[in-house]
Amino acid sequence: MKQSIQFVRNFLILTCFVLPVAVAAEAFGTVNFNFDSDQLDARGQQQVDQIAQRLKAINSYKPTVVVGYTDAVGSSGYNQDLGLRRANTVARALVAAGVSVDEIGNISSRGKSDLLVAVTTADRRNRRVTVGLAEILAACRSYREVQISDNAVGDELQADIIERLNTATSKRTELQGSGRNGPAFQMAGAAREDCGKAAGLAAGSIRKVEYSKRCFCSFARLQAALN
Repeated sequence: MKQSIQFVRNFLILTCFVLPVAVAAEAFGTVNFNFDSDQLDARGQQQVDQIAQRLKAINSYKPTVVVGYTDAVGSSGYNQDLGLRRANTVARALVAAGVSVDEIGNISSRGKSDLLVAVTTADRRNRRVTVGLAEILAACRSYREVQISDNAVGDELQADIIERLNTATSKRTELQGSGRNGPAFQMAGAAREDCGKAAGLAAGSIRKVEYSKRCFCSFARLQAALN
């Protein structure tokens, strides 16, 4: 168990350079905490168990995003640290509940900067950790940074590859028609090529995961160029 916890911490160090603090994610559940505490109470443990069951049931290739929050009481620096400690508590509890450590993709804190309930007093609803699935990479320096494992290949991954292929193809046509042949046009072409190769490879191909990573990375660069 200690090795699994250390792996989570090491994984955080690696992924913090890939995903920003605020990651677009599909919400899966919330875990609440007592005042000034980073330890799970009975209700919090029950919430973790429910989230763990959902995560294990879907078998998604998308990395899990764990974000800690606090209420408005206390300094920003203290609450930033408290939110991170709460997020790490939930990440460790998810691993203990049977969620694969490989699925923990991003652990971060928003402290008291994103109150769920806009009050200046202590409120349990604000003392929370949210767990979700990352929608997309927000930045990509190398396709090797994309966290897709060999056992992630399936219908969900194929559908997302095809969606990115179609978007890249239509965006390239749109940019070409408007004469805007700049970085976005070039990245649309790269994404179309990488996603096309990924989509065409069979699930059992040894290159499927590699080109899936290339597809996601090129598409993330396209999104960055468009923005």
